[in-house]
Amino acid sequence: MAVLEVENLRKSFRKGFFRQVKVEALKGVSFSVEREVFGFIGPNGAGKTTTIKAIMAFIRPDGGRISIFGSPPEEPSVRFKVGFLPERPYVYGSITGKEFLDFNADFFGIPAFERRRLYLKLLELVGLVGVENRPISSYSKGMVQRLLFAATLINDPELLILDEPMSGLDPVGRSIIASVIRELSARGKAVFFSSHIIQDVERLSDRVAIIVGGEVKLVDSVANLVHTFIAGYTVTYRKPGGDSLLTERVSKERLWSLLERLWKEGWEIVAVEPDRRSLEDILVSYIKEEDS
Repeated sequence: MAVLEVENLRKSFRKGFFRQVKVEALKGVSFSVEREVFGFIGPNGAGKTTTIKAIMAFIRPDGGRISIFGSPPEEPSVRFKVGFLPERPYVYGSITGKEFLDFNADFFGIPAFERRRLYLKLLELVGLVGVENRPISSYSKGMVQRLLFAATLINDPELLILDEPMSGLDPVGRSIIASVIRELSARGKAVFFSSHIIQDVERLSDRVAIIVGGEVKLVDSVANLVHTFIAGYTVTYRKPGGDSLLTERVSKERLWSLLERLWKEGWEIVAVEPDRRSLEDILVSYIKEEDS
């Protein structure tokens, strides 16, 4: 059974002064998430956050089905298995980091005697040991984001729903969060996250879904996507025994004819390397296709 299943999800909103304009935000979105790291990418306005809000039962979809561990997302028991980090969370700056963690621990009924050990573990994970008694207003934006991430883990969730978890983080902070995500995956947790930092999605995700214009264009492993979208090949060759290397870039269709010619002419083929398109290149190609 999949950890998270989204099937034919549809959602429309009314816009305009008299709310006469109907806009389709989601047009039959479908995907499933196993115990893996699953990236969810698309341009602004593609439907990423709307999908996440529907998964978290913050909005009611017009149609379709959502299942988390085989149950509807609004089921109370499901809430205790899920950790959620919203895109634009708000925290009171006047409270301390520890008080914020206490608030979240209260929600899940975590006993007081367990909290000190738990907080230390979480703060160590996100690199915030020693600042938990300072007011949050004294934290940098990146520190606040890491505190929010720590709070997301407080109930040891089996599924994490993360909307832009790298937002506001410097390279060190991104590295910390990426390391935690990998550790969670290694422990068998399911991580579903959206991000506009495509490089993070590419290096962290087992599989990815690309959503454009409210429609999921594809779902596949990152390895398969990058392999499928090979732009061509770079062939390196030289004269037998020679030191000078020559290179030539060719399309996939011309590769074998070039290799055959080089073999016949007596060249030594040193390397044939694919020119792989990045996940960002693939996303941009779908965006351009949607706009054309």
